[in-house]
Amino acid sequence: MMTATPKTEAGNGLLDGNRTVPPSSNLRTVLAPDLYAMMPELKEDIQLEPRPDEKVALLLARLRSSTTPEEAVTMVSYAFQPRIAVWWAHECMTSMREHLTPIDHQLLELVGAWAHDPSDANRKEIYDIALAAPSKTPGVWLGLGTGASGGGRRDEPINLSTPRAVNAGVLSCLARGGLPQRSINLARFITLAQTLVGD
Repeated sequence: MMTATPKTEAGNGLLDGNRTVPPSSNLRTVLAPDLYAMMPELKEDIQLEPRPDEKVALLLARLRSSTTPEEAVTMVSYAFQPRIAVWWAHECMTSMREHLTPIDHQLLELVGAWAHDPSDANRKEIYDIALAAPSKTPGVWLGLGTGASGGGRRDEPINLSTPRAVNAGVLSCLARGGLPQRSINLARFITLAQTLVGD
């Protein structure tokens, strides 16, 4: 079950007092061409190119209906602010808990707590556990992405470690669900992303 979006200080893109901030504040930028300019690496991972003045929401919809809808996962992993990307990945993985390992479960609990209390101490604990893990399972990827997020402050330079780890974690989690359920799980992941992206 999806948990509530984590609270944060006013104006940081999650909740502002008792009202929900418009979802576009969850993004690094609203326009897809601007996102590609900020992160040219996206061109290596996504076949579709953004149209001039195309919003991230519209590109996400095009990717969802393309022949490679998994690229929608990649795009939003990069498009979301780091803390939102981590929370989205956490929710995706939580919906597939039965396919995850005990260390994944441990990290999901810690990441869920960090989403509501993004202290450096919590982030470091998650990162240390992920670094010590014997293999890179979905939750371990998420832990590495959380550890690299720097707390998700907007004034930090772009660090590609978090979107790359979030992308790897969500896609590896998707693969664990088996082929018959793949399209259903992927649709659920993208639907959640679209609610966070907005119009």
